[in-house]
Formats: sequence, C-alpha cells, structure tokens
Amino acid sequence: MQEQPRPRVPSPNANLVIAALLGIPGILNIYRGITQQIPGDILSGLAALVYAVLLVRDAMYIRKTGLPAIPQAKMLLIGFGCLAVYLVGILLKHS
Repeated sequence: MQEQPRPRVPSPNANLVIAALLGIPGILNIYRGITQQIPGDILSGLAALVYAVLLVRDAMYIRKTGLPAIPQAKMLLIGFGCLAVYLVGILLKHS
C-alpha cells in the first residue's frame, strides 16, 4: 500500500518572521509619513503592513487547521499587488 503524499503547507513560523520583518518597518514608515507629511512613506508603509497582517492571519489559520487560509496562487497575486503599491510609494517618496 502506497502512502499518500502530504500537501505542502507554508511554515507558520516563517510567516510570522516575515510578517515581523515587514510590519515593523511598515509601522515606522506610516509614522514618519504622517509626522513629516510624506505621502510616499504612508503608501509604502500601508502596503507592507497589509501584507504583514495577511501573513499573520495565514499563520494563525495554519496553526489552527494545518492548511493555509488562502491558496498559494491567490496569496502570490496579493503579494505582487502589495509590492506594486509599495514601489509606487517609494517612487512618490523619491520624486
């Protein structure tokens, strides 16, 4: 009898580490953008913070059920969307 392969599931610990690496600078960018009136900082901070919150939500769901909350393909699209918004914020900040 052949054993069924287990589905690949992202590591919740890795998701939490990446969320911290994105969330802390995101909060700092938002704070700096608000205090110094820089819309590019606010936009790039929001993009990083949104993706960090999404990763934390996914990590908690993985720990609870053992499966990701959002399919990998959709998570990738959301990640690229957040990256695009982040890069627009950087462009605004440096122009």
